[in-house]
Amino acid sequence: MLILLITLDCVRTDHLEGAGLTPNLDALAPEWTTFTEAFAQSQNTLSSHLSMLTSNYLCRHGVYSNYVRKDLPAHALSRRLAQRGFETRAFTSVDFLAQLLGNQVGQADARFPGAGPEGLLRKIRRRLLGPRRRARAGETLGAGLRWLLRPERRRDVFLWLHLFDAHMVYEAPRDFLRSHVAPTRADVPVREQFRKAGWFSPDFPEYAWKVPLEHFPQRYRAAVAYQDACLGRFFEVLKARGAWDESLVFLTADHGECLLGDHGVYCAHKKLFDTTVKVPLRVRFPGGRHAGERVDALVQHVDMAPTAASLAGFEEPLYEGRDLSAVAAGRDGGHSVVFAEHVDNFLRAARDREWVHVEQVPGSPNKWGLALEEGTLFRRDGAPAPARAAEAGARLQAALGAWLSSRPEIRAAWGEAGDAEGEIAGRLKELGYM
Repeated sequence: MLILLITLDCVRTDHLEGAGLTPNLDALAPEWTTFTEAFAQSQNTLSSHLSMLTSNYLCRHGVYSNYVRKDLPAHALSRRLAQRGFETRAFTSVDFLAQLLGNQVGQADARFPGAGPEGLLRKIRRRLLGPRRRARAGETLGAGLRWLLRPERRRDVFLWLHLFDAHMVYEAPRDFLRSHVAPTRADVPVREQFRKAGWFSPDFPEYAWKVPLEHFPQRYRAAVAYQDACLGRFFEVLKARGAWDESLVFLTADHGECLLGDHGVYCAHKKLFDTTVKVPLRVRFPGGRHAGERVDALVQHVDMAPTAASLAGFEEPLYEGRDLSAVAAGRDGGHSVVFAEHVDNFLRAARDREWVHVEQVPGSPNKWGLALEEGTLFRRDGAPAPARAAEAGARLQAALGAWLSSRPEIRAAWGEAGDAEGEIAGRLKELGYM
């Protein structure tokens, strides 16, 4: 059995469906089950992936930033599968994720530039353009495919592939940029435009460019289109090699992205509205079960590990999610309320089909200087809730409190955390995290 997890960093639901950017994935729609109301547990990369791989919320695993090193517990999906004879492997597009998490999933191979001997061309490029901060989708998927199709691999495999192209500053090959980015100029650098909008700007070299802010959402669309082209080729090869029919495939994003001023946020993933925590989730069940169906039940990233466990023939009592195959079959109605937590344990949220309750964690610093909306109850699109919705707000607040205090035995299963230091911290700074 092949269990394949593909995570797309920062990809919004509305750009993966209905935007005309993903013809290859659209063509596969009859073969997937599409969960239209899926949510991440965080808008932070490492935190979100930990929740996928362990079916635990942040308040249980305790990882609220990308600067934390924490060992995966025994109940992590990859470790449970390895106990059952699965070969496990990870290929990530940024090396901090490989070093902090991928190496625990299996022998991680970060397709990041800079790995391996530095040849003359790489040295010249680094001197002229600075270091590449990420690998492209084609590099990561290609490496994963070569490993997956090698003759000596085991029959049962868990493979995690992580793509980073749609993370700021949104990168794609030149032909995709030409197709999606208008060749316009601005009078002042991007950094100054962000400052006038009241937004901070990480130390990206690209923020010295004199281009309009619209340049970056256009680059974002180019990155999504590029990933679609690469994924189309990847899945085509899987099918041709007979590795598709009995596979369990998850395709999701670790979180979404605010583009130009969504909730006062520019080209980043902050706050806990749908723009940042509603995520695409498509599942290809073995044998094509539930193919082509669209399921509108509320589901979450914590549901992925229990789904894989069920289809691999085991149960894990420390998982907090539900079996998505049961949800797709209608035997489980999904969640009535879903939960998310913000980087640095700054905000937390509970949402249902109509409303979202967002509250600041008492005593937590606003390290990012975010301008917070007034009140705690909002419509799902972030609009203020009317007074008549007070009952819904009280219900969601109560659900949040009950959820936070539950399952203390899970916290006990996690070890102590360490800091990401040295080269990892340097890589994070290059990516705009510090």
